[in-house]
Parts: sequence; structure tokens; C-alpha cells
Amino acid sequence: MTRWKTAAVVAALGAACASAPPIPADRLAQVESEIRAAQEIGADNNPQAKLHLQNAKDQLQAAKGLKDSPELAVRKLDTAKAEAELANALTREGITKSEADKAKARLEATRAGKPVSTGGAQ
Repeated sequence: MTRWKTAAVVAALGAACASAPPIPADRLAQVESEIRAAQEIGADNNPQAKLHLQNAKDQLQAAKGLKDSPELAVRKLDTAKAEAELANALTREGITKSEADKAKARLEATRAGKPVSTGGAQ
């Protein structure tokens, strides 16, 4: 009788593990998309953004390796998405600051009566 109970428990545990939901494909796609977006706007050129981008990539890889623990994988994906979003925001902030500095320099040059180079074709 004890054998049957042991076998039943092992079978139940096996079924529970086998029925664990997979990593949500939509979350995985969102993280990959956010990482791509950060790369496309130049996160690799901003030291802080580059660090967060690498953290996002690492968390994504870790999540992909956790097929047996979907809850933990989802947490890793959430962390990866947050890191990628931060890399994206830091990169946009750097771009905006650079553009503001250039505009300020053009304004100061105009006020001083110096010729202003717009940097583009006219």
C-alpha cells in the first residue's frame, strides 16, 4: 500500500511540473523590443545606458534559461524590461541634453553677433 501512495505522490508531482505554464511569449517579445529600441537610439554610446542595457540582456538570457521556473522567469523578464526602459530613457535624456547644449551655444553666438553654423544643409 505504501508503494502505491509513493507512486501516486511522484506521479502528482510530475504532472504538476509538466503542467507549469511556459514563459509568456508576449512578455518576451516586449523585452526584446525594448532592448532593440535602446540599441537603435544609441544606448551603447552612453556609459550609464550601456550598463543598464547589458543588465537587461543578462536578465533576458537568465529568463530564457529558466524554463522549469516560469514565475522566476517572468520576474527576470520584468527586471530586464525595466533595465531596458531605463537604458532607453537615459539615452533619450543624453540626446536631449546634447541638443539643448547646442541650441544654447547657437543662442549665445547669435547674441554675441557671431556667425552661427546650423550644422546642416540650407
